[in-house]
Amino acid sequence: MSAVEDAIAHLDQYGYCLLPELMPAEWARSFAERCQELHADPQNANKISGDEHYETLFGMLNLDDRTWACASHPSAVTVARHFLGPKCRVVEACSKPTQPGAPHQALHADSAGNFVRVPDIPWMINSMWMLTDFTADNGATAVVPGSHRSRLSAPPADLDVDGPHLHAICGTAGSLLMWHAGTFHMARGNRSDTVRIGLNVAYYPRWFNNWVENHHQPVWPETFERMPRVMQSLCTGRRVHTRAEAYEAPPMAPPEGP
Repeated sequence: MSAVEDAIAHLDQYGYCLLPELMPAEWARSFAERCQELHADPQNANKISGDEHYETLFGMLNLDDRTWACASHPSAVTVARHFLGPKCRVVEACSKPTQPGAPHQALHADSAGNFVRVPDIPWMINSMWMLTDFTADNGATAVVPGSHRSRLSAPPADLDVDGPHLHAICGTAGSLLMWHAGTFHMARGNRSDTVRIGLNVAYYPRWFNNWVENHHQPVWPETFERMPRVMQSLCTGRRVHTRAEAYEAPPMAPPEGP
């Protein structure tokens, strides 16, 4: 089996896979430095959520062209299409630094909160490019192997995040972690003295309404025009400048009768 076939089999069984060293480490670290500059730029303040410990900068597809090389990497796309079909799309890419002293992020599943009944098929394949080394000390993403089969929209409240069920996924800069949206996961606390930076790229099937992700930014028309064809084929949503133009809010529920 090839490395990608092994990754697909591992993700199917355990809910996640690691593809090591897909990009040169120095390239990834240079990208990480640029991400820090973008987080510090006041013009991007309205695209950032989180706090001083763990920020997420949305709209990276518009902010740095290197994002396209990650999002359209053949290994990543092959894994995503295996689970979501040949017409899956890249909806968002985010820069995610975890600062020294950051506590554990809350354990969670992705994009599952609005389901009345959680599907038994994948509704998202998420990914995290390691732009710096991910270590057990600096906040490497941790997962609960096999939890993608639980069909729970959130992890059990009594699951011990410091217990044996969580596995920190470590790797060198340029490596890629991918996971099923239903896999319980978290950014662990950063106990080191250096920032840990990842690039999060989300792949969704065409049927998923991304209105539910209330920070996602659309691809700008001028960004799309500059993209190589392979990246354009993955960005099939509306090419506009604001969320209101891009995503369709679900209809209001009818009022209850007397």
